[in-house]
Amino acid sequence: MSSYAQDVKNELAHKFDDDRDCLLAEFVALLKVGTKKIDGRLEFTSSNAAVVRRVIMLAKKFFPNVKPEVAAVRRKKLLKNLIYVVRFIVAGAVQNFFDTLDMNELLKRTRFRVAYMRGAFLAGGSVNRPEAQYLLQIVTKTKAEVAFLQKQMENLEFNARICQRKKVFFIWLREGDAICDFLGMIGAAEAVERFEVARNLKEVRMQVNRVVNMETAALNKSINAAQRQLADIKILLDKNAPVHERFREAMTLRLENPSSTVGELAEKIGMSRAGLLYRFQIIHRLAKKFSKK
Repeated sequence: MSSYAQDVKNELAHKFDDDRDCLLAEFVALLKVGTKKIDGRLEFTSSNAAVVRRVIMLAKKFFPNVKPEVAAVRRKKLLKNLIYVVRFIVAGAVQNFFDTLDMNELLKRTRFRVAYMRGAFLAGGSVNRPEAQYLLQIVTKTKAEVAFLQKQMENLEFNARICQRKKVFFIWLREGDAICDFLGMIGAAEAVERFEVARNLKEVRMQVNRVVNMETAALNKSINAAQRQLADIKILLDKNAPVHERFREAMTLRLENPSSTVGELAEKIGMSRAGLLYRFQIIHRLAKKFSKK
């Protein structure tokens, strides 16, 4: 079963876009975030087959005379899933592509920045399933690249944070609204709908839990108060203490209704809760006084 992040990438990788400039911005982001240079070759790696197909499709469009090498390697540790590798020789058309690339021109419009962030997410992004803790992040290999991504996010009005872990850098979003807005912006409409449904259910569960916890706390408080009042009454009865008639009425009421709340007892005799609570406070003082004798 695929993860939520994989489903998001599958949706984005099948997104149709006939704007050549947007596709170019996406392709550049895929290469910058998702590749590393090894022995004169650019290597793009991903565990998502749809993303790899997207890279190959865009490579055919922008490197028409370059035939990439494609390989599948099985991991030896952890999940042992397939890792797909696409290699381009850094020479001729590929080298010329980067030499003539003008990033200011590439990202001069908002829709180009959006496409660039879509490519960056496809290459190095991940997002937690909405039922868990909210977190979307994009991992990069250099400080310069993560700073560049943060700048693009700021231009798109997202307050993304930067962090470093070991030898990698990443930007992240933690707010549910920001994650939904980002996924919607880059074109993952189905993922956003799933996120919103899960988030609403999560918030309802949290609200129900809060109400249950409050009611449980109130019930425990009432039980503790009733037990304390019964203990006070027992002391006064055992000591045969003289008690005013008004307070004896409260003592009898509690003995006859050991599990009722003070509010329920007050309603039975037609007085205010505060008034009955005051009587039990006096009874407690008397019990404390006689317990010392």
